[in-house]
Amino acid sequence: MNDPKHRRFALDTAARCRHLTRLIALAVLGLSHAPIAFGSPPPPKVTLGAGVLEGTYFGSESQVAFLGVPYSAPPIGELRWKPPQPVNRWTGIRNATQFGAVCPQLPATQWLPYISGNEDCLYLNIWTTQFHADAHLPVIVFFHGGGNVAGYSQMKPLGPALSPLGVLVVTANYRLGPFGFFAHPALTAESEHGSSGNYGLLDQLQALKWVQENISSFGGDPTRVTVMGQSAGAVDIGLLMASPLAKGLFHRAILESGDCQSTLNKEIRSPLPYNFISGTGESDGERLAKDLGIADGPDALRELRSVSTEKILDAWSKDGELRFEAIVDGWVVPQQPAKIFAEGKQVNVPVLIGSNADEATVFGSSQVQTVDQFREYLRQDTGKFADQEFHAYPATTDSEVRTRYLEYQSDLFAYGARSMARAMTHLDQKAYLYYFTYAETGKRADLGAYHGEELKFLSESFPDDWQHNPEDKKLGGAVRTYWTQFAKTSDPNTQGLPDWPVYDPHSDQCFELGRRIGVRPVTPRLHVLEKIMKQVLTETAN
Repeated sequence: MNDPKHRRFALDTAARCRHLTRLIALAVLGLSHAPIAFGSPPPPKVTLGAGVLEGTYFGSESQVAFLGVPYSAPPIGELRWKPPQPVNRWTGIRNATQFGAVCPQLPATQWLPYISGNEDCLYLNIWTTQFHADAHLPVIVFFHGGGNVAGYSQMKPLGPALSPLGVLVVTANYRLGPFGFFAHPALTAESEHGSSGNYGLLDQLQALKWVQENISSFGGDPTRVTVMGQSAGAVDIGLLMASPLAKGLFHRAILESGDCQSTLNKEIRSPLPYNFISGTGESDGERLAKDLGIADGPDALRELRSVSTEKILDAWSKDGELRFEAIVDGWVVPQQPAKIFAEGKQVNVPVLIGSNADEATVFGSSQVQTVDQFREYLRQDTGKFADQEFHAYPATTDSEVRTRYLEYQSDLFAYGARSMARAMTHLDQKAYLYYFTYAETGKRADLGAYHGEELKFLSESFPDDWQHNPEDKKLGGAVRTYWTQFAKTSDPNTQGLPDWPVYDPHSDQCFELGRRIGVRPVTPRLHVLEKIMKQVLTETAN
């Protein structure tokens, strides 16, 4: 089913100026860079196979960060639209005290400050408070959100907030938009796997391989890696769980407001009549090539790889129907992920997964304002099953449409999380299902528990105008403890916090995280969405 996390963010060129001050603050958040007193220890260093890195401190001398660490060769020139390659060796000591370049992207929205990108962007960051090789800390590898078209690894930096709780935190950039998810017949023909289009997912796999090979040098335990993502980052984790290439690269998964079971993915060559899917992965690539003035022929790839970053971004910005996202390519993603999970063929690891009560309020509803528009929207989403959706989210007057539409969109997140939890229990695996309900009391109170709000609690990074109170302090401490305890033991429970039971499909309950913390039933409407998705999967299989 359609999901706003897949929808391309609206362009907002004014965001460059409006958020410049916030951008600067975000880029350095978590790195105090206070003057080092006389007699302080020298900068931390680590020797890897590729060379020596020199890091920095982010608070006390026990809090160590290595920033802008390359995990792949730069994907530029002939390496554009190819799987990531091993890191290039360097000589001397490489400075790792600043974030690496952001991957190229268009200005997104007021919720995401814009940073100009560079295709040489495959860098990761490491935070730890126990920097010694025998620490054997559990590792959290976080992939940011942004619809796979925007975002960067320093968004809501989790390292400074979570690493003091006994985990090592890694965040990573990955290729986005037409640089990360561009499929084309010529690229498919060039590939030994007969595949193209999922370079952003391959980057994430490469980052996880790098962690397996190197993280013990920083005090991390490569046998206890939790992969974690929010929004598109969570969607991607679901896709990695559906990929045979991810086997053995991680041992637990945390998915926040993103899944791969509430929607279908575009296919590399076969069009689908659901989820607002038009065309195929390759046809989108051919369309961008045409927008760039590049015709099919023996020189098409050479010309495509010689086009400037700016020209690609400009062509993309002018073609509003082009969507670049993960596709079913037969290699990285061998089949529809929802089908893989339904058949129990996914990576079998414990999961902590959930959604927020009011996910869709930050996406708005301007495109759907009347009953007729709502019905047409549902028809484009689920075709002949749309009447079943409308019956679950009825709107008899235009004034009711916005409420029903937002309920529907938010429920899609909840349905996807519940569906993945159920799929894992079918493998006799532990799943912990949450429902985040905290609504702030300030000027954003009418948004409820909106998409991404939980990251503020996990990172202890709040807007300047946030109205703090004892409740949010209590909730922040709880979610950080639950998350890090899960990374340590595959179980979020610990002494002093309410018990979070393993998801049981028979009782069908979730765990509320808000002003109230405890068990609650799931929304009954999710059963309707589950029934519809099963019908859609059967229809597409036939």
